[in-house]
Amino acid sequence: MGNTDKFEMIANLYDTPERIQIAKASSSAIREYLGDAKNKNAIDFGCGTGLVGMNLLNDFNAMLFLDTSQNMIHQIKQKISDFNIQNAATLCFDFEKDSFSNLHADYIFMAQVLLHIHDVTLVLSRLYEVLTKAGIYSL
Repeated sequence: MGNTDKFEMIANLYDTPERIQIAKASSSAIREYLGDAKNKNAIDFGCGTGLVGMNLLNDFNAMLFLDTSQNMIHQIKQKISDFNIQNAATLCFDFEKDSFSNLHADYIFMAQVLLHIHDVTLVLSRLYEVLTKAGIYSL
């Protein structure tokens, strides 16, 4: 994904009050479209430090925080550990470089991510392949 190097450098400084506020607004907007997702699995795609997904943890059975930046993933891993979160996992992966056939989710959400992706069509098609049939029907 584009700009990964930039995010590697700013990961430990990313959680500013402004970004936290934007994440709260984003997660509230996403929540309006969820329905009953308590038994569903989600992916926070391009999660960064997990600001949006952390606000939605209680809405899902399980959450995968996925990003191309290892340093961003380190930040969310630390939060998962610090808060003893049991329904979350992390994955450092770049859908622009490869597909991931063993990954499945009912919901995939992202906030402020597409502007960092060079080939949006490719990435969205690969993410579509990750969605379960239940997820496809809830689009």
